[in-house]
Amino acid sequence: MKKLLAVALIAVFAVSIAFAAGDARKGKREWKGECREACHDGSKSNVPALSPTSKTQKQWSSLKGKIDACVKKHGKKANTENVFQYLYDHAMDSDQPETCG
Repeated sequence: MKKLLAVALIAVFAVSIAFAAGDARKGKREWKGECREACHDGSKSNVPALSPTSKTQKQWSSLKGKIDACVKKHGKKANTENVFQYLYDHAMDSDQPETCG
């Protein structure tokens, strides 16, 4: 009985971690402090300036792999899930698009 309970708790924990969303508030700081300053502020000629309102939620979702690669390459302490959640939550077609700073 104890083994069954332990297995059930482990399964619930694993599923909850798999579906956990990032923290958009932390993602905002991480995006602005690391990702945007590193290459997406418009200072590099071959890298476009980006903000959350540069794309729709669907477009951000389709770029999740590229966001992950960019954060891993340039982010020192940034968390991919947090950065993605910030970009997604404040996209052009979201309920709260990030219109300034």
